[in-house]
Amino acid sequence: MTPQDFERFQHNSQDCGVLLYYAGEFTPAMIAAAADSLKGRLASEEAGSAAKRKVFSTFIEMAQNVLHYAAANAEPGLPQPPASGAIAVGRDASEGDAGHYWLVCSNPVHVEHIARLTEKLNALQSMSLAEIKESYRAQLRNAEHSDTDAISKGAGLGLLTIARDASAPLEYSFASTADPRSRTAQFYVKALV
Repeated sequence: MTPQDFERFQHNSQDCGVLLYYAGEFTPAMIAAAADSLKGRLASEEAGSAAKRKVFSTFIEMAQNVLHYAAANAEPGLPQPPASGAIAVGRDASEGDAGHYWLVCSNPVHVEHIARLTEKLNALQSMSLAEIKESYRAQLRNAEHSDTDAISKGAGLGLLTIARDASAPLEYSFASTADPRSRTAQFYVKALV
């Protein structure tokens, strides 16, 4: 990256209202450090405590999703590298003090999980807030979840928590990698709070 590239990156970040951005390995220690940094940034924001709590909760859920579900593209039988991805938190500067916070995360996912994630996210997009809350409560009581979903480690509560705290339906997309042999795609999720 040249100094000019960094200058453009810095200006773009400021124009987009970025409060926090991280890309790299996701570990529990990294999430804790980023969470502390975000707390400090949110403390200086003029938003209400409920909005700040929702932003923080959404950040933690997104970071945990990257930590637990980022797919490695290592060859079978080789050691798996640490989870990697990116996360950003910002405030929509175009709306002034009444603007929304936005959170976006990305991580690689196995291509065979795209249909499953698409189904879950499309269902969430069509639910009302009351339906999301009811689905969340139902999942809390779902003792058979591990029998029916071997992939999800948290009973499917992460996306429900993010959707519950969001002020608009979640946005998502998948992007193929340039390598046609890759077994992964990049998964992006955006929430407005």
